[in-house]
Amino acid sequence: MTRHLAALLWVVLAAPAFASSTEYAAACQELIGDIPDFSCADGEAVPVTVNGQIPDNYTKDMTCDRPALLNNGSASDGQCVPYSRILDLSDETRQISVMCRQKKIRAPDSMEFDEIDVIAHNPETGATCWFQKTESSGTPINGEFVISPTSDPDFYNPPEEVVADGCGNCHDNDPFMYSPFVGQVWGNVPVNPFGPYYHVNTAGLGFDTWPVTQIQPRDNTCIGCHRIGIDQTCGQLADWATGQSTPPGANKLGSSYPLSNSMPPYHGLTLNSWNVINTPAVDTLASCCTDPTQTICNASPIRRAQ
Repeated sequence: MTRHLAALLWVVLAAPAFASSTEYAAACQELIGDIPDFSCADGEAVPVTVNGQIPDNYTKDMTCDRPALLNNGSASDGQCVPYSRILDLSDETRQISVMCRQKKIRAPDSMEFDEIDVIAHNPETGATCWFQKTESSGTPINGEFVISPTSDPDFYNPPEEVVADGCGNCHDNDPFMYSPFVGQVWGNVPVNPFGPYYHVNTAGLGFDTWPVTQIQPRDNTCIGCHRIGIDQTCGQLADWATGQSTPPGANKLGSSYPLSNSMPPYHGLTLNSWNVINTPAVDTLASCCTDPTQTICNASPIRRAQ
């Protein structure tokens, strides 16, 4: 009797997550299209270097030139874990980026991963969907063959868990975020920095709670290349990209100019030139991030089209 009650309780508790996953995947399929199956083996491994060189070996909590800037968790091997892979599945109508994340140090050819993330975006309308696969037990995921989230949404984490993980707080200005770490394989990442952008949301899952407001101070050099959202591109990410603070895991080279000032990418400027050109823009953004209601900030929702 107890076993039957336990089984019934499991079904009752599991049903909402199953339904929400199915409904979310169906909405994403309708608004963006089918996402293909894929293999992490087809992705390009993101380099992790120390003083410009691939080290002979990697160790837990080591420092490096371009740390991941990702929340790998306290159980991980730190911010300088090698062999994460990035894969571009985009076509003429869809932009789809996959990251097979390593949070533990493994062999270069290992197809075991700790997290698999899929971002699917319709560049014409702005519709964007987020899928994440992790194992609560810490068991690694086999990335040799990964089924599509629109084919088998229940392989992936329930949407409510994805919302709680807060991907959209960092991706507050664009589906595809540049960082010095990801920038090493940027040719494998789709870009659409000024296109429409919104989060697909079904059945009140909470994706619409992620920020989609931008600030647009006039004649600001920073927004000539991309938008600035009011969450993390206004916050920690901006500080790390402009030398205001040092990201965790950065070594001496990574925390020194020019790597300390990664925006704009590959600028080739002296520190004095960088300050003359960019510091006024950074100061204005900092003021607007503190109080986006100022007239100069021109805060407004990011454009969407449906």
